[in-house]
Amino acid sequence: MDPTVRATTSRRLLRGTSRPQTRPHLREDDGVSLADERLPMVKPVPLQTSSSRLSAVWLGTRSPHEGDQDVARAVRNVFPRQPAAARINREHHLLITDTIAQRGITQILDLGCGYPANGQPGAADPLLSQNTHEVVQRRWHAASVTYVDNDPDVVNARRTEIAATASQTRTRTLLADITNTVDLLEQLTRDVAVTRDRPIAVLAHDVFPWIPDNDAIRRCVASLREWLPPGSALSVTHATADMTPTWIQRLTGVYAEAGLSFRPRGRGFTTDLFGDWEDLYGGPVRVIPTARHQPGHHESKAPDFHSAGYAGVAIKPST
Repeated sequence: MDPTVRATTSRRLLRGTSRPQTRPHLREDDGVSLADERLPMVKPVPLQTSSSRLSAVWLGTRSPHEGDQDVARAVRNVFPRQPAAARINREHHLLITDTIAQRGITQILDLGCGYPANGQPGAADPLLSQNTHEVVQRRWHAASVTYVDNDPDVVNARRTEIAATASQTRTRTLLADITNTVDLLEQLTRDVAVTRDRPIAVLAHDVFPWIPDNDAIRRCVASLREWLPPGSALSVTHATADMTPTWIQRLTGVYAEAGLSFRPRGRGFTTDLFGDWEDLYGGPVRVIPTARHQPGHHESKAPDFHSAGYAGVAIKPST
C-alpha cells in the first residue's frame, strides 16, 4: 500500500473507519459471542508497583496508589520523555491494529494487554483512549479479540469492562504467562478463542522489555510463529537504549529499585524475532523507531530518541 494512502487511512481512527478493501477472514458462525461475562474473576495478588499500572499513568491516568506515584516521579526525574514514548507506542498500537484489520485479519491476540484504555479517570487523549477490540470491530463487527495478561488485576479489569460495554462482541481476556507458551496455546484451543483455519494477528507491544530472559522470549516467539497459520501477522514493539543509552540506563535502575525487571534491547534482537517472515508491506522486515513505522503517526517526524523503541510487523509466508 502506498505510504500516503496508509497515512490518510490511519488518521480516520478518530472519525471512524472507512469500508475495508480486503475481504475479512470470517466464517458464517462468527456471530457467536465470546464475551467475557462468561469468564470468572481471578484471585487478585498483593498490591505492588506494576508495569501495567505505570503504563496507564503514562497515558494520563492518575493511580490511586502512592507507591505508583512515587515510582512515576522517579522515572520522570531520570527520563522525562517516558510519558511521550509511551504515547508514541500506544498510538502505533492502534494504527497498526487498524492496518491489520484492513487486510482482513479478524482474529487478534493482544499479548500483555494492560488495563482497559477507556473509562479511566484522568485519561486525556481521545485517540489513545481506545481499546484493541473497538478498533478491530469498527471494521469487522464479528472479529474476535483475545486479551492476554499475567496480572490478575488487569484480567479482572478487562473482564469487567468488556462485560459492561461489549457483551455482544467476540472479546475475551485470558490470564496467562506468555513465556509458558504451551499453557497459552492450550487455553486458546480449549476456549475456542481463535481458530487456526484462518490468519491470526499477534500484537506484542511493550511486553518483551518486562521479561528479563532473552531465551524465554525467543522460545515464546518461535513457538507462536510455528503455531500460527499462513497469512498471520506478528507485530512487535520493544524499548531500546540505542538512542539514549545514559537515560535508559538510569531508567532501568529506577525500575529495578521498584522491583520491576526492565530490559531494553537492540534492533538486532527485535529483528531476529521475526525469523524468515516478510514485512507487512513486502520485503525484509523493517525494524525502525516506533514513531516512524506508520506514516499517519502524529510523531512520525519526531527525532528517533522520542520513541526510545523499535517497531516491526511481519506476515507468515504461505510456504
